[in-house]
Parts: sequence; C-alpha cells; structure tokens
Amino acid sequence: MKHIAILSLLTILFFVGIPIKAADHPQKIIITGTIKNYESEKTVQMHVNRPGFDGKEVKVELDNQGNFKAVFESYMPTDAWIFYNTNFLVLVHPGDSIHVVFDGKHRNRPELLQDIHFSGKTARINQQAAAFQKMFFAHPVYSDWDKKNKAIREYDVAQYTQYLDTVKSELKSIYDKFVADNNPEEEVKTWASTYLDEDYYTTLAFYAADHRNANGMGWADKWDVPKGFYDSMLSFLPIRREMFISGYALRGFVDRFGRYVNDCQRDADTQQLYAVLPGGGMISGSDITDSLSISHIQKNVPDPLLQQMVLTNMFYRNLEKQDISGYERFIDVIEKCITEPFLKEPLQAQYKEVKMRIESPEIYSSMVLSDVAGSSAAQVMDSIMQSNKGKVIYIDFWATWCGPCIGEFPNSNKLHEELKDRDVAFVYICIESDEPKWKAMLDKFKLEGQHYLLSREQSDQIRQTFDIKGIP
Repeated sequence: MKHIAILSLLTILFFVGIPIKAADHPQKIIITGTIKNYESEKTVQMHVNRPGFDGKEVKVELDNQGNFKAVFESYMPTDAWIFYNTNFLVLVHPGDSIHVVFDGKHRNRPELLQDIHFSGKTARINQQAAAFQKMFFAHPVYSDWDKKNKAIREYDVAQYTQYLDTVKSELKSIYDKFVADNNPEEEVKTWASTYLDEDYYTTLAFYAADHRNANGMGWADKWDVPKGFYDSMLSFLPIRREMFISGYALRGFVDRFGRYVNDCQRDADTQQLYAVLPGGGMISGSDITDSLSISHIQKNVPDPLLQQMVLTNMFYRNLEKQDISGYERFIDVIEKCITEPFLKEPLQAQYKEVKMRIESPEIYSSMVLSDVAGSSAAQVMDSIMQSNKGKVIYIDFWATWCGPCIGEFPNSNKLHEELKDRDVAFVYICIESDEPKWKAMLDKFKLEGQHYLLSREQSDQIRQTFDIKGIP
C-alpha cells in the first residue's frame, strides 16, 4: 500500500504542475487508430508540432480497412495534428502509445469529435482535449468568418483594438465553460489556455497584412498599424515548460512574435541599411539582414526560452530556402545562444541535410533542367511555347528565397498528380536565385516538370514582360 500511495502522489504531482523538462534525447511515440466508415481512396496524414520549426509530417502506415499507425520521436510533450477529411489535435508525451477511433464520414471537427474515443495511458487527457476542441471549433469566435473578415476589412486600428477586446472576452468564456463542464487535468487546462491565448495573438498579428490585402493596398500605400501595436504580445510571457504540451500554439506564437520584433526595428538607422525596391518594399544583403535580425532578437525578446525558439526559427527559415550561409556564418551565435537539445539538434540535422543536398543533389530523372544561358527572356518564353505546343502550360514563377513559393510546392506536386493524364505542361521558372540552391530545392521537393533558372538580367526582363511585382 505504501508503494501505491507513493505512485499515486507522483502521478498527482505530474498533473498539477511539476515543471516539464525537455529530454536530452528524443523518445519514441506510437499513435495507432481505426477509422470507421473508411473510404479507401483517402489517406491519413499526421503533423507533429515543434516550436521553432514547422510541423513535421510523419509517415503513416494505413491498411485497406482504415487502421493506421505512426511512429515518431519527440524531446518533449507536444501535440500533433491528425488529418482525414478534417483534422484534430492529440496530446502526446515521449514514450506514449495512443489508440484513437473516430468516424471518417464526418467532414467537420465538432461532429467528428462528438464520438471520438481514445485508449492508452493518455486516454483521459485526450478525451478532455477532444471536448475542448469540439467546443472551440463550434463557437462563433472561430467559425464566424464573415464577422472576422468584416472586422479585418472595415475596422480602423482603434476599432480593431476594441474588436480584439471582445475576442479576448469570448475566448475566456470558452475556457471557463470548458473547465466548468469537464473538470480537466491541470495539463489539459494549460494546453487549452495556451491554445486560446495564441489564437488571440494570431488575430492581432495578421490584422495589418490582412487589412491591406482586403482593401487592395499595394506597396505604395503607406498605411500601417502604429508603432507599439504588438506590445500586448509580451503579456503571453514567460514561456513555461508546462506549455510545451501546446506545441501548435507555441509554434504559432514564435512565428507571430516576429511582428513585435520587427516593430521594435522601426527606426531611421535600420531603414538606412536597406534598399527600396522599385515597386515598394525593402531588401538588403542577407549578411546585413541576418546580423540585424540576430541583434534585434537578442535585444527585444526578453524571455530566454522564447529567444532560443525565435533564433532557431530564423535559421530554420533560411535552411528551408536551401541557404546554409547564415548558419555557417553565425555558428558561434548558434552554439552560444541555442542550447536546448530539442532546438539545437534538429537544427543541426537540418543543416547537414541541406549541405549534403547542395553538394550532391539527386535530380529527378523526369525533370527537364533547361540551360538558357545567353538567351533573352523573350527567347526563353518562345522556347517554352514551341516545346509545349497543343498543351495547357502551367507556369510557376518562384525563387529560392521566397517562402510562400516554397510553401506551395507540395500543392503543385498534388496538382501534377491529378493532371498527369492530361495535356498539361508544368513549367517552373526560377528567378534571382543561385544555381546550387535551385538544384537543392528541386532535390528536396522532387518537383516534376520543366525547370528553368534565369540569370539576374533575364529575371529583370521576365519581371518587365509579365509585370511581375511579387511572387509567387
């Protein structure tokens, strides 16, 4: 009985708030599941949330009866998305083995989460997390997109600030009702409150860009939110290790916090280091921007854990563009400032992978890498038209430094697969980019189609020909 009492006490202490420390080495997690009313042509996907990085897609084994299994590793507790018709989050810990059963006929989250069932040692907290998601995703604060879009489009900064106050109040009411109705474990309460806080800061962070887009503003329009608009993001701090379980929210907040850091950079001395683009916006050499970004992150991110995650995110974004120069140039900063294994080790592994890809790219045999050196942009386009007579031509203008371009590549691959039996030519024209990064990017995404890399002069010509002010 004494041993049982001690074990029970340890269990209670874990759930009421013993600080959760990320492990020095990742541990295995197994998620299995059964999909009722499974449709054999559908697939199951799973993305594990990693603060400081994008979500990582893990391999899912799936049989023709709708039974699936995924095995991956994590340094810490976090959450993971499961995608099938819709998607939902499961909470996981290193060493977990979880089984989930849900009805695949449902196309929206609240219906699916109504009768979802978990088993395994974290079944209780996952049932509670499912109850929270059912409540949140059915609530108008999430689902009323007409109201959201109207606020974004029509409200000025003062009105939107008032709107944000109502959003915060509604999110708090969701949390209070969830706690009252479900009496959740402390860990689930932390996960839910962190998720809701991040949802508020996402609403805050995207307002400026979304307001500009909704009102058709271009770079020439000088409208912006006032300096200090993002200061309230500091109230999310400090980052506590118990919050690791809400990996999706932390991952989002790390990205959103960049708005606050950039806002702190609004000064004349910084602006003078940039060159103004013809169509608006600013650009400078990566050696300058990386150095400035590091300096401002160190100066303006007061929370130690958050600072490590924001720095990691910065280097991760560069590596995603197949650019290893920043990592190599600032390796001393990485060694000194990024010390958490759950950040440092995956970042280092990604650097080694990109470096190997750059040095020895394995280009898909079906790709057409066209050498257009010495040709004008007009001649390049004539060649594309001549070689694809009678076909619909899908052209993607992109660059290795363009994050949204890269983000669309998985969708391009899906579109290529859907149209593989049709007379459609997929043509990818890369501008303003270095050849090693270009080939490394093609190696990573295995983009099937015809590929052209244009020189700087050709890139300028193609921009003028098609009036390209932004990509993709």
